Amino acid sequence: MTQNTDQTTGQVTDQVTGQPKVQGPIAWMAGNTVAANLMMAVLLIGGLFMGFNIKQEVFPEFSLDSVSISVAYPGASPEEVENGILLAIEEAIQGVEGIDEITATASEGGAFIMAQALEGTDINRLWQEIKSEVDRIQTFPDEAEEPQVSISARKREVLKLALYGDAAET
Repeated sequence: MTQNTDQTTGQVTDQVTGQPKVQGPIAWMAGNTVAANLMMAVLLIGGLFMGFNIKQEVFPEFSLDSVSISVAYPGASPEEVENGILLAIEEAIQGVEGIDEITATASEGGAFIMAQALEGTDINRLWQEIKSEVDRIQTFPDEAEEPQVSISARKREVLKLALYGDAAET
């Protein structure tokens, strides 16, 4: 089969029929059906293999690379929580190496502090250092409970399901 190239458009055409000649990977696959079928079989077998071996969870757990500190202070106003707990904890953990950002929340009856780790920081080492710094604080009010220091691991929502219909409430 011979071919011509149109000088104005650069399109390759068949010399006998004058039809544009198809080139590229799709044309190659159309001309080599054994290779196309072999590639399809490899993709199907690989997909089935991965489908049966991939870990599947409805609520996957993942590490946020952060350490949380919560302190209950029953009956205290947010101002009392800030002055009695938050300022002391923020000051104590400010110098800990590996913290990117500290977020603190004072609410009625308690405090919550989130220390975001820098990327590449060993979260267990950071947890240990923060816990030891918080345990050294001696200025907490007597009514405040023991601080709870933990590595934040949350389950994120992957699937939301709503059921509805005509049913009598009982």
